[in-house]
Amino acid sequence: MALGGISKIGAGLLAGAALALSSTTAMSADLYSGGLKDGPVAVNPFTWSVWAGGTSDYIFRGISQNRRDGTLQGGADASYGIFYVGTSLSGVNFDSTISGGPDTHLEVDVYGGIKPVWNGITFDFGVISYNYPNQAPGFTELNFVELKAGASKTLFSDITGGVTFFYSPDYTGELGGALAIEGTLSKPIYKYSDVDFTLSGTVGHQMFEEDKVGVFKLNDYTYGNVGVTAAYKAFSLDLRYWNTTLEDGDLPGGDGTVGQAGSAFVATAKVTY
Repeated sequence: MALGGISKIGAGLLAGAALALSSTTAMSADLYSGGLKDGPVAVNPFTWSVWAGGTSDYIFRGISQNRRDGTLQGGADASYGIFYVGTSLSGVNFDSTISGGPDTHLEVDVYGGIKPVWNGITFDFGVISYNYPNQAPGFTELNFVELKAGASKTLFSDITGGVTFFYSPDYTGELGGALAIEGTLSKPIYKYSDVDFTLSGTVGHQMFEEDKVGVFKLNDYTYGNVGVTAAYKAFSLDLRYWNTTLEDGDLPGGDGTVGQAGSAFVATAKVTY
């Protein structure tokens, strides 16, 4: 997800990598530590699921997508063998309270790919399309596409790790090429009755092909999160701390009322069917 318009060029700073410690389920890990986009790991010949939830602050790669306000989210996933497709939706708000914005309040992501397994390693090769319907004219293009390549493996008996690369030839805001590197770690830490607790976190780095766009300088940056997810059957609750090496004032063209990049605590609840 990204900030909207040329005055929100700091959104390009979101293309960053994430070293994400995943949560109890594959979908929980995607939502809490990295975003909304990764499809489920294929196990049965055909699987499907739908989910809905809410978050106190929709953060994508370290930067708020909803001006630190809560929003509703949802999505659906399906897989057949190694193939997967899915979509996710979330409320967003990129409008500055000072200078306005692109006036789009919905993000719709569509993704697909394959997850082959070799020698205990699960690979993930896919494409993600980020879409922001009804964007107001006069702002730089928000919609963009990323190519994804990753691998994950159980490193020890109950610790899972992985690395993922994301590349966009023309990142949101028409910022040009951007490469994100992402890795994951996850460890179950406690079980009480039917409730499973998993420790997870994120660390990553983003690089840009261009040093600046127009008069705005593009800075590579690092971000991370750490949190605990409690899962009970179809329900989950995630409590997470986020931070980045950026401050609100580091976002080129930003005014501090949108795209906040500082530290934040986030609570996210969801149910999966």
